[in-house]
Amino acid sequence: MIERMRTWSIAAASAVLLVAAPARADSVHDALEAYALYQTDVSALLDSEIDSAADVDAALALLSRHDPARVARGWIAYGALTAAQSPDFAAGVERRMRQDGRGPLLRQLRGDLYSARGQTRGSADAVELILGAASADSARVAQAGARYDRFARSAAAQRNSGGGEASGSRVRLSPEMRSRLRVTPVSARPMSQIDDFGGRGFWDALSGRQERPRRVRGGREQRDYASVTDHMLTLAALVVADGARAERRRVAELLDEPLTQQCMDMQRLQLRQCLSVSVNASERAYCLAQHALSGPGACFSAVVR
Repeated sequence: MIERMRTWSIAAASAVLLVAAPARADSVHDALEAYALYQTDVSALLDSEIDSAADVDAALALLSRHDPARVARGWIAYGALTAAQSPDFAAGVERRMRQDGRGPLLRQLRGDLYSARGQTRGSADAVELILGAASADSARVAQAGARYDRFARSAAAQRNSGGGEASGSRVRLSPEMRSRLRVTPVSARPMSQIDDFGGRGFWDALSGRQERPRRVRGGREQRDYASVTDHMLTLAALVVADGARAERRRVAELLDEPLTQQCMDMQRLQLRQCLSVSVNASERAYCLAQHALSGPGACFSAVVR
């Protein structure tokens, strides 16, 4: 009986591994989780009380757990999966597969960063979705930064000049949250449903926040950062063509977008430098606002002007 139960346990464990393997193999969605966790912590900071030095230090501890490179990779993944929600862009990728064949299309996406934009109908619609997500995400992070900046300039910050015990909770992604992140092409409608994946209210909805997000304009594309958008579009085309698993090396290259990586690394460096010379809660709150929130938000919206 014991041996039979052991056999059942091994079989059950093997079944779990087999079911979970495709999710682990999806490097785009895996990368997305780091960005989702960052945005989930931003949601917490949008609602948290800021009354003391301990509150500032708790927020710093919360945001310091995020690796800038992983957040940057997650942002590229989020932009790509948002672009893949464009019906016109997805149809354009499928049209290219019918005309040229899936193999030639994957080879072109592997070697040409600009073909997804230049040779795919509907790419302009996908770019609009990327710009809308960038504007919305930057705005909510800047909103959180503004709260700490106001505290930095307040009388309360001057009274609470010492350090405090950081007691902020470490939010984790629940299975339900992860399931909402596992979108497929054209499975969400960010252009019409603000709480859908890629919509301006998605991160608030994911965290269960009741406050409605501010309306923001997508803006026009910043041409100096068009290569960031092209990384997202190429990755989105690979996702639509169901080529992300087969083209893992290319996916890794696209996720490691250099401009976003450099921007995030610089913000972390400036945060450390700022904190190293800070002497009270007011100055630490200022560092947090500028380099842990508003600065990274600007990295996300660099594609918009």
